[in-house]
Parts: sequence; structure tokens; C-alpha cells
Amino acid sequence: MPNITFTIPSVLNKGGGEKKLQISAESLLESFNKASQTMGDDFKRRVLNDDGTPRSLINIYVNGKNARFSGGMNTAIKDGDEVYILPAVAGGSELSSKDIDRYSRQIMLEEIGYQGQVRLRAAKICVVGVGGLGNPITTRLVAMGIGKLRIIDRDVIELSNLHRQIMFDESDIGQVKVEVAAQKLKKLNPNVEIESLPISINDYTAIDAIEGCDVVIDALDSVNARYALNKACVEKNIPFVTGAAVGVSGQAFTVLPGKSACYCCMFPALDEDSMPTCSIEGVHPPILSIIGAIEVTEAVKIILGKTPSLADKILHVDLENLDFVMTRTFRAEECPVCGSGKTEMAPKQELIIEELCGRNRGKRTFSITPTQKFEIDPARITRLAESMEFRVENQGELGISMRTNDLSLSFMKRGSAVIVGPKDENEAVLLYKKLLSTKNNI
Repeated sequence: MPNITFTIPSVLNKGGGEKKLQISAESLLESFNKASQTMGDDFKRRVLNDDGTPRSLINIYVNGKNARFSGGMNTAIKDGDEVYILPAVAGGSELSSKDIDRYSRQIMLEEIGYQGQVRLRAAKICVVGVGGLGNPITTRLVAMGIGKLRIIDRDVIELSNLHRQIMFDESDIGQVKVEVAAQKLKKLNPNVEIESLPISINDYTAIDAIEGCDVVIDALDSVNARYALNKACVEKNIPFVTGAAVGVSGQAFTVLPGKSACYCCMFPALDEDSMPTCSIEGVHPPILSIIGAIEVTEAVKIILGKTPSLADKILHVDLENLDFVMTRTFRAEECPVCGSGKTEMAPKQELIIEELCGRNRGKRTFSITPTQKFEIDPARITRLAESMEFRVENQGELGISMRTNDLSLSFMKRGSAVIVGPKDENEAVLLYKKLLSTKNNI
């Protein structure tokens, strides 16, 4: 007689957590009869009709496939088969029958289970950056059924992105990343609520950007932005999963405010200008998938109420040699972010200006972010741009991009911009102010 594993989720095993039974049976119906003999009256009441058949609200999966589509209770059982049962509960915080079918393969996992899926659906995660790391992170979170996802990015899609940012294609070039990402993620899973913020992260925007989120995931390519995000998460007591990758290597660790080392504890004095970048070092796409997957795993553990594996250590990954090395992390008592060495914030600037990786064959590229809140007037910008011989190439709800033969410029809805091709910072700022300045703005 075939030997099978019959799994009963915690929701059907009152007070006992998930239970796995080893049963010998020749049919699905026989497996239920034997499971009920082991589990007793409470199981029978919750799962079976008076005639011993499963109630209509019980979904039955054999090796991940719903039994109602494969023969019902007369389904023959083979040696090594896995049977998993789940209730379909309407309304409230429980999962629908469609939810159970959609997420059945991960609900089966002891590490997630039915209640874990409920927690994922109730969670709100913020992912900062939807580029090389953000693509696999956001895609995976949405596919797994996270309830709410806030995505943040200041940039537009470029041809050089496509070898690693596989969510996008050539038809998306020039469009705002978060706008396109939201559309594609919504197609992947319409049940996930997605909020898109086309902003740059800095000391003035980070707090508002993460407000109300359960976990923040770092998919940035800027050290300064990462410092700002880390500081905001510590201040708001929000777990922060940070990761980075360039070339064939990457790293990841998790910050639990007040409990573990923060990013500043680990890296107190990094210089943006001296950091390796993908435009100089290149990047092997699989390293982004690996680091992104690790970040998702850490975030999911937090949502499920578990201690993340990288809360007290940092993981270093070398793809070329397939080395995975973990190093212990320690809080620095003198840390200016989470320790006793707190510093005063510098006087507020009018604009935050950063030089980014060179684009379009190494042209100088600048990100400009206003520190005051406002929204651009696309119609006005378009008129001014066209009078300066710019060609408007893309205009969406969250931003607009344009170019001349020498310059390309992208404005986000909330006033930040990326300018490619100016000879220096001063030229970039003058162009920004000329196109954006009004009596109501800068």
C-alpha cells in the first residue's frame, strides 16, 4: 500500500500548529479516513461531513494540484505523494479559495503555511529602487502575494538597463521606472496594492517615504541615499533589509533598530565618489537575482514574525567562485545614527545634487532633488523645453523625459530630475532652474 504525507495546516489543527501525518492509503478518500482516526473529533468536525467525506469548503491538493480537477476523492494515491488540505474562508482576514489556489505551493511550506500567507497579505513593504536589485525583489514580493507594496525610484528606463532589469523591454525606454514597474507588477498580481513614488531618497525625503511600512528593502545604487534610508528606518523603528551588488559580488544584511548594527555602524564613512559602480565595474545579472532573493527572504521572515538570519551578520557573495561567507556584525555604541554619537543635521539646502554613473557612453549625469515639496507643471515644462529645442519623448502620469542632440533630461512628478550630458554641475542646475522655476516653485 502506498505511503504518503498528509499535511494539516495549523488553522485546522487547533492549538497544535502544522501537522504532518505519515499514512498508508490507496485512495484520497481512504487517506482522509485514516487521518481522521489519528486526529480525532475536532478534526472530523472541522473537515468532514457526517458521511466521512470532506466538506465543500476544504480544498485538497495532491502534489500541489487541486484534487477537484484530477478525479476528486477517487484520485488514486501513489507512493511518496503529498496531500495538503486548506479551508476556503470568505471575508475577513482569511484567504479566499482563489488565494489558496494561487499561493498553494508556498502555503504548503512549513516555513510559511496558511497563517503565514495571511500575514503576507496584511503586510506593507517599501522597496527603494526598482533597477537591477529592485526588479527581482518587487517581482518576487508581488508574486508571493504581499498585500501592499510601495516602490520608489527617481529614474527613467535606459537601454543599458535591459540586460539586468528584465521587467522592462525596449518599448519602455525613456519612461519613468516606477510607473512602468507598477503597471507590469499589477499585471503579475492584480490583488496587490501598489504605490509608486518617483522621488529621490535623501535626508529630507526618507522619513515620509517609509511612513506606515512594516519593512523597508534597500535596492539602491547610492551610498548617500542608503545612509538617509538607514537613518530614517532607525528613527521610525522599521526593520531595514539592505543589499548591494556590483561586478560579480554582493552583500546583504538586516537592520533591526535598537537590536542590531545599523548601516552606519558597519560603514560609518563611505565616500560616494570612491565607491565602485556598475558603469565602471559592470555587473553580472545573476548576482542581482541572488542578492535580491536573499533580501526578499529576510523581509518575509520579518513579516512572518521570525528572526531574520542576517540580523547579526553580513553575508558576502562571490559569484565567480561561488563563495558565500558570513561575518558577525556588532553595534557601535558611538554610532551617530543608532548610538551615542548623534550629530546635528546640516542646514537645509535648496537642492540636493548628486553625480551619478556616467550614461550614454560616459556622459556626465546629475540627479537634482528639491528639498521642498511640490509637483511639476508638465505642460509648462514642455512649452519651455520645446522653445529650447528639446524633443519630448515620453510623458506619463509620474514624469516626463526629453532630449536634444547633446542632452537628455527627465523630470519626475515631484520635482526631481536626472540630467545627462551637461559639462558640469553648474550647467545642470541652471538648466533645471530655467525649466522648472516659477513664482510658486524654486
